[in-house]
Amino acid sequence: MIQREISRARSQKMNSQNIHRRAETRTKIQLGGLLLKADLVDQFEIVLGSDLQQDVDAREKATLLLGSLIDLSQRLQADPSLKNNWSILGRSAMIESFLTEKDLV
Repeated sequence: MIQREISRARSQKMNSQNIHRRAETRTKIQLGGLLLKADLVDQFEIVLGSDLQQDVDAREKATLLLGSLIDLSQRLQADPSLKNNWSILGRSAMIESFLTEKDLV
């Protein structure tokens, strides 16, 4: 009986971890989509399908992108009011993207 309870508890814990891992992966994929929508992938000339760790040229481009995001984070820490401006810009881009996608359907 105790073994069954232990097994059930382990199973529930593993299930919870899997749900969290899937949710985290989904968020990471969505963040990548935001980089695409912001045109950063093109601006940094990152080729989709490149291995950003193994390919030397792609790694340099990823390093540049990371550096720009770190700079962005530091600017935000220095001036939190930037969030409001970015929110307006992002909302406008999302609406435009939605309308464009809706017109294509």
